[in-house]
Amino acid sequence: MHKIKYVFHKTVIFCRDVNIMNNAYSALIKKLDLFIRKYYKNQILKGILLFLSFSLALFLILTILENFAYFNSTVRTVLFYTYIVVNVFVLIQFIIIPLFRLFKIGMVISYEQAAKIIGEHFTEVKDKLLNTLQLKQISDTDTTSLELINAGIEQKINTLSPVQFNAAVDFKVNKKLLKFLLPPAIILLVILIASPAVLTEPTKRYYNYSTFYEKQAPFQFVILNKSLEAVQQQDFVLNVKLTGDDIPGELFVVYNENEYSLNKENVVVFNYTFKNLQKDLTFYLKADEYRSRSYTLKVIPKPIILDFEVQLNYPAYTGKKNEVVENSGDLSVPAGTNICWKLLTKDTKKILLKFVDKSLLLEPVKNEVFLCSRNFLTSQNYTVIPQNQFIKKNDSLTYSINVIPDAYPMVDVTEYRDSVYYSHLYFKGFIKDDYGFNKLLFKYRILKQDDDNAGAELSENITFNKQINQGEFYHYFDVSALQVSPGDQIEYYFEIWDNDGVNGSKAARSSKMMFKIPTENEMEKQAEQNSTDLKNKMDEAIKDISLLQKQADDINRKMLDKKNLSWQERRQIEDLLIKQQQLQQNVENIKEQLHENILSEQQFQKPDSSILEKQKQLEDLFNKIMTDEMKELFRQMQEMLDKLDKTKVNEMLDKIKMNNKDLEKELDRNLELFKQLELEKKMSETIEKLQKLAEEQKELSDKTADDKQNQQDLLDEQRRINDDFEQVKQNLQNLEKLNKELEDPKKLDNTDDQQQAIQEELNNSKNNLENNKRKNASKSQKSAGDKMQNLADDLMKMQEEMAQEELAEDEQALRQLLENLINVSFSQEELINRLKTTNINNPKYLQIMDKQKELKDDLKMIEDSLFALSKRQSIIEPIVNKEISAINENVVKILEALHNRNIAQSQKWQQYVMTSVNNLALLLAESLQQMQQQMQSMSKSCNKKGGKCSKPGNGKPSASSMKQMQDQLNKQMEALKKQLESGQKPGQGGQQSMSEQLARLAAQQEALRKMLQQYGEEQKKEGAGNAGQISDMMKKMEQTETDLVNKIINNETIKRQQEILTRLLESEKAEKERELDEKRKSNEAIEKNYSNPNQFFEYNRLKSKELELLKTIPVTLTPFFKYKTNEYFYKFDD
Repeated sequence: MHKIKYVFHKTVIFCRDVNIMNNAYSALIKKLDLFIRKYYKNQILKGILLFLSFSLALFLILTILENFAYFNSTVRTVLFYTYIVVNVFVLIQFIIIPLFRLFKIGMVISYEQAAKIIGEHFTEVKDKLLNTLQLKQISDTDTTSLELINAGIEQKINTLSPVQFNAAVDFKVNKKLLKFLLPPAIILLVILIASPAVLTEPTKRYYNYSTFYEKQAPFQFVILNKSLEAVQQQDFVLNVKLTGDDIPGELFVVYNENEYSLNKENVVVFNYTFKNLQKDLTFYLKADEYRSRSYTLKVIPKPIILDFEVQLNYPAYTGKKNEVVENSGDLSVPAGTNICWKLLTKDTKKILLKFVDKSLLLEPVKNEVFLCSRNFLTSQNYTVIPQNQFIKKNDSLTYSINVIPDAYPMVDVTEYRDSVYYSHLYFKGFIKDDYGFNKLLFKYRILKQDDDNAGAELSENITFNKQINQGEFYHYFDVSALQVSPGDQIEYYFEIWDNDGVNGSKAARSSKMMFKIPTENEMEKQAEQNSTDLKNKMDEAIKDISLLQKQADDINRKMLDKKNLSWQERRQIEDLLIKQQQLQQNVENIKEQLHENILSEQQFQKPDSSILEKQKQLEDLFNKIMTDEMKELFRQMQEMLDKLDKTKVNEMLDKIKMNNKDLEKELDRNLELFKQLELEKKMSETIEKLQKLAEEQKELSDKTADDKQNQQDLLDEQRRINDDFEQVKQNLQNLEKLNKELEDPKKLDNTDDQQQAIQEELNNSKNNLENNKRKNASKSQKSAGDKMQNLADDLMKMQEEMAQEELAEDEQALRQLLENLINVSFSQEELINRLKTTNINNPKYLQIMDKQKELKDDLKMIEDSLFALSKRQSIIEPIVNKEISAINENVVKILEALHNRNIAQSQKWQQYVMTSVNNLALLLAESLQQMQQQMQSMSKSCNKKGGKCSKPGNGKPSASSMKQMQDQLNKQMEALKKQLESGQKPGQGGQQSMSEQLARLAAQQEALRKMLQQYGEEQKKEGAGNAGQISDMMKKMEQTETDLVNKIINNETIKRQQEILTRLLESEKAEKERELDEKRKSNEAIEKNYSNPNQFFEYNRLKSKELELLKTIPVTLTPFFKYKTNEYFYKFDD
């Protein structure tokens, strides 16, 4: 127990001692902590002094260096950041780090390190403090000798307790550092007082290290530009002025490490142009050894258009394909084009498009792409201005849009009139437009002669290619197809419409053209002139033939005693052939002119059917003049001439003489027939005009009796009729002249008294109207109309009687000629038989020769008589005269053979003559039969009692003749009806006279009905006419005959007669149309009626080429070689 107490006591004592030791140790540690804090405070104070000293010293060094060296911005930048880095380093190393450790942040010195520092400072401490710390560490780890260690610790603590560890750190020691701080501080203070700029300016420059500062020079750089901003891709002119006392002579600008001289405007002002700036530019100025600070020329991004394309959408009617134009703003487009711009830009926010009428501010649709679309109808300029946030008024791009308005179409027409078919108009036109056409019209209207009001305008569509822009067209117009009268005018022009799809189709017209239908007087005068020309040409041709015959006779005489042809004779024969060829051409021209004259007369007039028939016969005669055999003869003659065969040339000359003789006779015959036809045509025209004037005069009489009619109009109409009758009188005088031109003039009745009576009535009518005596004027007018009708009837009767008499005489003459030919044939046959049995030495041989001569004389007389007859009757074919001529030529050969005692040859020619005479007799028998048929037709068509015969030359009844006869019958019935209504007794014999007149009228109506029946049968055979209409007319005529027999003439009878006349008028019109159609068909092979204008122009082209060809062929070329040359050229052309 005691031991336990002891141990417990010991333990308590130990614990007490340990606590005491720990307390002492803790106090020791606290003292160390205070030391460490003071240690770091001292470090901080020391660091501040060092930092200030170093910073001020470095500051002074750098500023003084900058003040004198005037470093550039690069050096200043390096020094500035070096100064900063160094100061920051010193600040961190000597102030910041101790400060952190003061607050026990980071690695703080340990107690052992602090013990060493204290031991080194206090000699009495030395390593005691360190040993105490180490023993404490041992006691914490080793408990074996704890008491001893604790005792040692306690001992040492007690030893160290009086020592003040803080004394080891002396703040005063830092005073020695003031020697580093005070000099720079004093220097800094002195400089600040003496020349602060030495410090402030360099400090400013260091602070603005990137800014260039001019080195202090005896002059200053002054930038005169208000701002150093330039627009991208533009030039910038830098203006610099130097100020100061010493101005250098040259000034340079330095940029991009290159030095450029400035332009010197005067002593102190310089300039330099920066070209095509693309980005910001830094530069400085330099003069002598001085330079300015650096300047930055700021380049503002310029809104630019990199690329653009224009989509041109043309109007559909132009037919142009849409197209895209790149990088071209100047445009030329048709009106109505839609233009779409697509602009590719750079640095552009908006685009301002300025047009004349409005401005558009475009926004980008994507990635600086702008779109705009507009339609244009007029030309204008437009401006494109790209913009961005920097530039609102940029350089503008001005372009022009030339809008080509749709031009008016153009039409130019050339009119051609056929020299033959005067009423046929051919047009060759040229049309032109920029984009095409809509339609082409031919417009015309008829201006009536007796009507001041123009007719309605009519139009014809012309088919052509509407898609072309220009081209030719052709058109044919037949005036005769219109319902026009002599004296009317047709006004016409062409109208072309374009295909303008924007403003609507526009029209252009050709110049107006006029076609005047000749008046009846003009047509008569032209026909007379044409006839005169034709007769003159025929006379000249006949004279030329006579001269050729004489020339041929001369050549024959010269060649009789020569064996070969001389050069001179050959030349004469060639000249003869040339003249012969010219004669052929003249005859062909006569034929063509005759044809043209006939066609020209038929264009606006419809001649009587008998005249048409005779004109056709005359044309046929002319067509048979120049035979193919004759043309072949001339070709053979040329070949014989080339071979120099005299005998055969003589034979050919004889043949030519004989053919020329036939040609001369035929021309002479045709000339006479033409004169007779001209006389007959003139008489028919005069009769027709008289009938027309008679009707007009009677109508004017009725108007004059009407008080409602205008007096002046009546007087003007009467004067016109008077003038027309003067023309009729002139025609009657021309009839006398034409009759005298005939070889055998006809017996024309003298109508002077009738003309004088009519003229007196016409004058009375005019005078009464002028004196306003309308009643007397009406009577005179009616009397004049009746007398004109009577004169027309007398002339018609005279014409028909002459035709009958001439036809009868000619029939008798032809019959006699036929009998004579038969007698000659028998006589020639008898001679043939006698010659067979007669010896040449027999005296009867001479009797045969004498008898042959008598036959020759008889045949000559037959030839002359036949030729004279052929001049009166076109029925006789031209072959008849040629045959009789050939007979006489063969008779001459018979006589020559008989004279030469060549019986065999004589018999051969006699046989030829007899055969030819028989053939001729057959031809004449056929002609005689035709004449007899013609006479029978004429006799059948005559009225039974004093009626009128149809015109000769037409072997069947005509609607025209029946119409005239019906018209006369109707007038007689109307006159008789008026007499019966007025109570007058017609004739001198009272009732008996009236019965005779009614019977005569009934007989005339019956004759007309039979003629109509025959006419219907003829029409039925020809497949023409209207059987139903003819049958109806015949029934009505039969009713009229019954009324007349029963002595009935009432209004119903007169109305029925008018209906019959109307139907006959319709039949007459239809008949004339058929005759004209037949005439056209018969001449189809030779007429040049080109309804297709292309054919007409092609014909004219060939004709013109033929004339040129004739000019190119040498005159001296023989006819044969001329023919071959022509043939070669035509083949070459084909």
